Amino acid sequence: MANYAASVLAEAKLILAERFAAPEKRLKSAGVFGAFRKNTNIALPNVGELRTKEERPEKGYFFNRSKRATTNSRTHNHTGAVGDSSEVAFSWQTFTDNAQTSLKRADNNIFEEAQILANEFENMFKNIHEDADAASQAFLATNKSLVNVATKNGSWNDTNKVFEITAANKDRFFQYGKSMLRQNHYKGMADVILDPILYAQAEYLASQGQSNSTNFGFQFMGLNHFEAVDLADANYGNGISFFIPEGTIGVVDWIPKQNRQGKGDYESVLGGYGSIIDPFTGLTYAVHAYADRADTSASGGDTQDVVINWELSVDLSFNKAELSTANESTIFEVGQL
Repeated sequence: MANYAASVLAEAKLILAERFAAPEKRLKSAGVFGAFRKNTNIALPNVGELRTKEERPEKGYFFNRSKRATTNSRTHNHTGAVGDSSEVAFSWQTFTDNAQTSLKRADNNIFEEAQILANEFENMFKNIHEDADAASQAFLATNKSLVNVATKNGSWNDTNKVFEITAANKDRFFQYGKSMLRQNHYKGMADVILDPILYAQAEYLASQGQSNSTNFGFQFMGLNHFEAVDLADANYGNGISFFIPEGTIGVVDWIPKQNRQGKGDYESVLGGYGSIIDPFTGLTYAVHAYADRADTSASGGDTQDVVINWELSVDLSFNKAELSTANESTIFEVGQL
């Protein structure tokens, strides 16, 4: 791919790396997607490497828990139940955005061509990033646990499928949330996705140290906090959250082989295939581009111009730890009354 467009793209990458935090280019906090990305290597190692083509199905397998009551006597002719396993099919979503640059648009512009291309790529990165975060949040809502055995320090609303903690106990909300996980037999670290109300509440409570009259900071040990600025539930105006045992959710990214290897020419009518790393998320995106003749005089170009049509794309598979019990999930919605 030793062509002009490729060299401009290389320069655009450097520009992106320097300016991605500028106020005008601010990026919405992607707390939910961040939680999925953090856990990928723990929950779903090497899953993406098994996929060779979009149409190829990909499945995983796990052993079921064989739960039963024990007996109270020994016998000479005891028999046992046979264990079982389950199959899980991974599903994928493709996230794509498009932009266009031209050969001559920068000739009469204060911005140089690499700056224009960097701006277009930055917008595509952020559009995909925000849609991926929305998909992450939708995954939690769709796949939350519909059962919960916890009965202490809160109550289970079987209509809303939410573990509810009263407003009177708001200062111990996070301690009670951890207790709920333990009552469901989950130990260790947990990821907590919080709406803006509960995230601000967490920041306040965590700042109450030993020198204050009341110390609430103790309850945050063992929790990873993520703010989801768009998270809301009309039934819980005082705050909503998800408590998730660490390592039980994850997201896998994938792009086609031709993009990973590089093929073709961005400046040809047939196009070229490549890849680029998103400086915001660390994801590797597929790049496809092709050239075409065009009149760009209406958009700052020229009547005799060449446009390059760019596409960024990535396939994402959102997943959770599978459980054999019907309607059970490691994703628990917790609301503050």
